Amino acid sequence: LALAVTDSSVLVGAISLRLDFEHARAELGYWIGLPFWGRGYATEAAVAMVGYGFNELGLNRIFAHHVARNPASGRVMKKAGFTHEGFHRAHVLKNGRFEDLHSFAILRADQG
Repeated sequence: LALAVTDSSVLVGAISLRLDFEHARAELGYWIGLPFWGRGYATEAAVAMVGYGFNELGLNRIFAHHVARNPASGRVMKKAGFTHEGFHRAHVLKNGRFEDLHSFAILRADQG
């Protein structure tokens, strides 16, 4: 499930849930265009997508990852209610460079 993130008619970015209904979970992913960074779009979209995942899709767990050198993405996850679950050294190869990865998740039970 992938959706556009917009402000009026301007494309700001995208957000997605990679669904795994067998285990009632999904992986959250998002991208926000550089000119729109720091304006709360990612957090707003993440909160909305988490709500949709739990309330409409019946998910139990939503997880996400970010490379360590992008701490802003981790702040988005924390603001959206995710809990830091782990740190994986040199876990992914991105643009020819091994990157450390932080893992986050939120459970249906975590929702107030």
